Amino acid sequence: MRTVAFILTLMTLLCLDCSASGFDFTSYVDFDNVDTKSEEFIQFTALFGLGIVGLVALFLSSERLRNYEKKVIKERQKKEEFNKRQGLMLSEMTENIQNIAKETVNTAKDLYTKDQKSTISKDIRKVVSSEAKLLSITTNLIEFLRIKSRKVEVVDEDFILCNLLNDVTGTLKEATKDIELNLIYDVQKDILDHLCGDTLNTSKIIVNIALFCIEHDAKEIVVEVSKGKYHNTNYLYFKVVSSIDVDVEDDNSIFNSSYNETTNSYDSLGLFIAKELAILTDGDIYTRNNKDGSVEFTFFTPFKEHPDAKKAKPDNNVTNKMIYLLDTSEKTTTSLKNMLLSMHHSVKVDTKENCLTKTPDFSKFDLVIIDEKVLTFKVVEALKASKAKIISLSNIFNPMQDYPHSAIVDVELSKPITRQQLINNINGLFQEKGKKGIPGQEVLVSTSKLPVHRALFEDAPDVTLNSFSQFRDSEVLLVEDNLINQKVTTSLLSKSEMNITIANDGKEAIDILRDSGKKFDIVFMDINMPVMDGYTATKLIRADKRFDDLPVLALSALTSASEISNMFKSGMNGYLSKPLIIGRFFTAFSVFLEQKDEIVQPVKKKQEIRDLDGLDVQIGIVQANDSAIFYKEILLEFKDAYGESGDIFEKLVKDFRYEQLKMLCIDLRGLAGSIGARDLYKLIAEVVQRLIMKRYELMPSYIEPFKKEISRVIESIDIYTKQI
Repeated sequence: MRTVAFILTLMTLLCLDCSASGFDFTSYVDFDNVDTKSEEFIQFTALFGLGIVGLVALFLSSERLRNYEKKVIKERQKKEEFNKRQGLMLSEMTENIQNIAKETVNTAKDLYTKDQKSTISKDIRKVVSSEAKLLSITTNLIEFLRIKSRKVEVVDEDFILCNLLNDVTGTLKEATKDIELNLIYDVQKDILDHLCGDTLNTSKIIVNIALFCIEHDAKEIVVEVSKGKYHNTNYLYFKVVSSIDVDVEDDNSIFNSSYNETTNSYDSLGLFIAKELAILTDGDIYTRNNKDGSVEFTFFTPFKEHPDAKKAKPDNNVTNKMIYLLDTSEKTTTSLKNMLLSMHHSVKVDTKENCLTKTPDFSKFDLVIIDEKVLTFKVVEALKASKAKIISLSNIFNPMQDYPHSAIVDVELSKPITRQQLINNINGLFQEKGKKGIPGQEVLVSTSKLPVHRALFEDAPDVTLNSFSQFRDSEVLLVEDNLINQKVTTSLLSKSEMNITIANDGKEAIDILRDSGKKFDIVFMDINMPVMDGYTATKLIRADKRFDDLPVLALSALTSASEISNMFKSGMNGYLSKPLIIGRFFTAFSVFLEQKDEIVQPVKKKQEIRDLDGLDVQIGIVQANDSAIFYKEILLEFKDAYGESGDIFEKLVKDFRYEQLKMLCIDLRGLAGSIGARDLYKLIAEVVQRLIMKRYELMPSYIEPFKKEISRVIESIDIYTKQI
């Protein structure tokens, strides 16, 4: 088309040019006697008309081409600007982390000079602005490295939905301190509780989305769980909704790294990991801004219903109860009401204002479910006059400090509440006739003569890793599905000479106890695990008389009153909250195991960490939440992910693949700063700057320096990790 238009236009321009140059058509053509019907005239007119059309077509085509070129240039500029911002953000992130680390290390050195070694770790954490934020950065950094090295495994295993949600609650509680948050679970009533899918990665995805909302000042988060089909595959949909002031319409930017100057936090790494994990599990995440001002994240992942799954339901004798419901959160009230209606109860919803001004006649109800904040003296007196069972509602994120009326309550439940929790507690209330009391005080009927330690274990002072040698030769079974938690716990006991066996879920633990032939001295049991949870595994242990003298201690980040109650009901002898505190961990051993004389062993002198070539270990450890265990894990993952990056760098340069080279270097720059590889960081920062400026001709000169520097770091990683 453009070729024809070009030819016709040339003909027209030729005619015009001839006229302009003085060529007189009139000397050759007698216009007064032109035969307008002649073939020559018609051909001339057609050619002239085609020339005009060609000229117009060429103009329009050129205009379209110019617009397209402008669009391409604009897109290129936008991409370059994004990459530039990305590079600057990562540089700023690393520098900020390094500044925190340097300040912390300097403070640690000052504390050492004041002979305060026993309290140094606590004082270090005071210097860091947010311990939970650093821990989040640390664990996400490990996850990021595992994604890069393709070590993330997607598994299809049995799990219980309420355990998954409890695990999310516990992890959020562990990762956040002193926040005002109302978390609500709204599960579609036709979803069975026993499912098959990737529970560990699903939990990480939901947690990272929720943490993003919390970092943007979310006061209330609703997690809606539903199911649907796509291409004949069943999918679980987790919709996370909160009212935060963030524009999330541009999915490409929200899941890429960005530094939030308002909150001074890095809210991108978690969402990046969530997105990558979602795709790895054959799902995805998409976002939108709702008209009501809320932000909605929807994560979907394949799942299957367990072949033997049954829907959790109330006891046959525990239905059609008259229930009074009052919670100060409207959305919590709606969620609880729907659960209770699905359990075939009648529900009367009330408001705080109405309850306090017009005290209800509670004698009309079989069960009162009421927010603890509404239990005033007047309301308590009215409840005492009734025969109703009472469930109080507290918030696990911000419970009341002083709660004077707990004695009248039959059950204390901490929000967020799952359907399974509600069913179990209501069934328990109306199945058992008799006394009221605080959950966790039930007497366990068991043949075991072991003590039951109901309170938190004391934090023993001056405990070191060597202190655990008093329990040497003990056989310990650690039941824990999280790889990082496994390594943290085993590292705490690394110098103890105890024999540690690891089980990844409750079923594996039962198989080890029954078939391994070992006589174990103590079991540490995680609660929320796939395949078989800690409650079920403990009940099976207690049902076997061979294990009557085997203490089982719970490990859980979720230590609400109802959770603790279930621990002791299942037959556990005590509980430890996550993250583990070394003094409490030691006390737990002391209560249940016989102590031997402590062996004072000569401390092996390690190579000074500052002598490691190309690796500032002091800064690296502090950036790993002041944990040598976490730091070692990060270094090992870094080596797996980027140990061969020298050869990759060279190949990308020789193949002129500069965009891929820039992506590699941007990743490595932030990571180099995080592990304390300062020389590598400086070199890569220089390379990134050259790439941003498109100085591609300089790239070959960086091949050998890069390979040399990465080799230095990898060698130092090998030296350090062999010491720990």
